[in-house]
Amino acid sequence: MDSAYVTLIAGGDAYAPGVEALGRSLYATGSAVPRVLLATPDVPERTLDHLADDGWRVRRVEPLANPAPPAELLFARFANTYTKLRAFGLEDVGKAVFLDADTLVLRNIDELFDRPDFAAASDFFVPDRFNSGVMVFAPSKARFAALEASLRAAKTYDGGDQGFLNSVLPEWWSLDATHRLPSMFNVHHFVFQFMSAHASLRRQFLADVRVVHYTLQKPWLAPTFTGASGLWWETYAALHPERDGAWHHRLHAAEDWTFDHVVRAISGD
Repeated sequence: MDSAYVTLIAGGDAYAPGVEALGRSLYATGSAVPRVLLATPDVPERTLDHLADDGWRVRRVEPLANPAPPAELLFARFANTYTKLRAFGLEDVGKAVFLDADTLVLRNIDELFDRPDFAAASDFFVPDRFNSGVMVFAPSKARFAALEASLRAAKTYDGGDQGFLNSVLPEWWSLDATHRLPSMFNVHHFVFQFMSAHASLRRQFLADVRVVHYTLQKPWLAPTFTGASGLWWETYAALHPERDGAWHHRLHAAEDWTFDHVVRAISGD
């Protein structure tokens, strides 16, 4: 296939709701680009059958062990993220847009396939490095082999794939500007919530947000007090109407309200 959106589910099926919501969000934008789901052997077959029914083309892949010591992982979940590198070896995909399973697409992003290889957005915390939650690249067998050969030698500042990829692609920041995606293609959910809560920011930026990235808390795993909970659940409820209803709306609105008011208290507003 010429192009594909690609994501990963690994370490069991805990991220299946995230993949569901991501798929639904892509569908809602009117995109007809194929969606490929990489899945490790520990993901139950029934889960993958369900996700295939949702439109994902499932590919079983072997996990890639994280070479970093557990104590160096920024989050424990980073133990599984190196398997994301398998996407760089998809031989039948000409251009891939990789989206983490904790992202949500708000507006059509098919234009990303016109970006050069390699393209990504700056990370919120370290702006001269890219965030690996949204990436554009041309996969190949040789490219994956080169990444795999670097696993032991390359350093990772966060103990995960993002630090590793920035180590092996250090020239990204100095490439032509077309390799740097606008920040609205990878907006942290707490930034989205902050913009939503302030009228001037809401008027200026909110309509331009393309992808929201739930980097801190995952709405389906625990109560989310770092923003954009209601947004994610609205998308998920389109697939699971049993999770919709006035009580759920009030609950997730209260989660977002908590974030807004904590920020205002800190800022003295």
